[in-house]
Amino acid sequence: MTWNTTCHCGAVSVRLAKAPEEVAECNCSLCLSHGILWAYYSPKDVTIEGETRTYNRADRANPNSDLHFCATCGCSTHWSATAGLIERMGGAVDLMGVNMRLFAPDRLSGLKLVFPDGRGWSGEGPWGYARDAAVMP
Repeated sequence: MTWNTTCHCGAVSVRLAKAPEEVAECNCSLCLSHGILWAYYSPKDVTIEGETRTYNRADRANPNSDLHFCATCGCSTHWSATAGLIERMGGAVDLMGVNMRLFAPDRLSGLKLVFPDGRGWSGEGPWGYARDAAVMP
């Protein structure tokens, strides 16, 4: 079953080939200030249509992701790996994030909610978790 949504104004559409395995509420300053809940996918499972612009973290020397947002309404839609990350990983980056706040809350009900400690993450290696997982209401 595909999952479909749009940004606030409808100019950018997001289609997921499958339901998310879990939803992540990261505590880094970027995710907190944007109010984002992420689900992680292989790019082959996500279709984004419409004009987006990107923001690149200015507080990191080598940011790992480009944050995409609608060019019209400004809603954050997804992140993709930066060219720098792809180069550092030898071209093998099969991961992107989709902003699950674009979906109706009832679509997320019952999903596992995890809390990555992005604030404490160095930008390399696996991240830890700020607290135990929960279930989306």
